[in-house]
Amino acid sequence: MKIFRLMRSQPGSAAYNMALDKRIFLRYLEDGIPLFRVYGWEAPSVTYGISQYAESEIDLKQCNRDSVQIAQRFTGGGVLFHHNEITYSLVCSKEDVGEDGKVFVSYRQICGFLIYFYKSLGLNASFALEAGDYKNKSQPHKLCSASHEKFDIVIGGRKIGGNAQKRRRQAIFQHGSIPLSIDWEFLRRYVRCLPDNISSMATALVEELKVIPDRLILEQKLIYALAHVYGVNFKEEGEN
Repeated sequence: MKIFRLMRSQPGSAAYNMALDKRIFLRYLEDGIPLFRVYGWEAPSVTYGISQYAESEIDLKQCNRDSVQIAQRFTGGGVLFHHNEITYSLVCSKEDVGEDGKVFVSYRQICGFLIYFYKSLGLNASFALEAGDYKNKSQPHKLCSASHEKFDIVIGGRKIGGNAQKRRRQAIFQHGSIPLSIDWEFLRRYVRCLPDNISSMATALVEELKVIPDRLILEQKLIYALAHVYGVNFKEEGEN
């Protein structure tokens, strides 16, 4: 079986979390050892993609007044809100997740463990393109939660979480969120592009489960999902 490093991080600042994810990617380019990281956030935070301009998407002054943290990701994608969620990052080779080396990108393969995770909770999760109304909902958006792309994960037609990637040759880095809950009215104070009907477009575990398992149980289920789907054994390590 393949050996991946496993890193369980304590809740960190937005700047720290994004900086550590970048270091993880750069280290993989040097040593080639895959790593799966599970982490959280010390305060409400907003991240935005490498090609976005924070000033146009986020009310920076309001964030500063309310101590909402902001950081840019080194990956693409739209604006993401982070607070009551489980966040992960994964760096590995295309071969590690079963991607065909001749295929440029196979999101179905690298997101397969997330589908398995949600189904382990009894949820009917699928990729957005498999939903009957995909063509009506498929559109890019500056807010990640409002964008329904082919391999976004949906439950009952609503997107859950979000993922962003960075690739270099055969190396894949992906990080993403599993929201336990999202306070859309709270977020509306800080994100300029929040649609009025966002609650009909996106969901969180609190809306899908009668009882949400303890966070540590959810994290362990996520770790097991990756191990099971890709045939991985883990060697745990610290953050330094």
